[in-house]
Amino acid sequence: MSFQIYRNTSVGESLMETIEQMAQEEKLTEEIALAVLKQFDTSMSKAIKEFVTGKATMKANMKTYHYYENVWTFSLEKVEFKLNQAGNGSMNGAQSLACDTAKVVVVDAKLGEGENPTA
Repeated sequence: MSFQIYRNTSVGESLMETIEQMAQEEKLTEEIALAVLKQFDTSMSKAIKEFVTGKATMKANMKTYHYYENVWTFSLEKVEFKLNQAGNGSMNGAQSLACDTAKVVVVDAKLGEGENPTA
């Protein structure tokens, strides 16, 4: 099982637009298009797991939250993110980014691997 949430990124949206255009021009079958999207989902999960080493913190006011089928969705206000790209050490001096609102989607990575996180 892979997560489809990465399709909402700019890279994912561009890929889907390209696949749709190629399908309309009959340069790509539906089976191949679905296989490409599935591979994209799997590859994004793997790349993030292997190559992202940064450490981040977030401070915000929670407006709403939802939990459905092992996916948490948080709507936040007055959000401040701090990022330590090295992934170790103190967060003092970490790069900071603030925004008025943000939506955060949280999925247990073990679910994407087909594992049972409660086992």
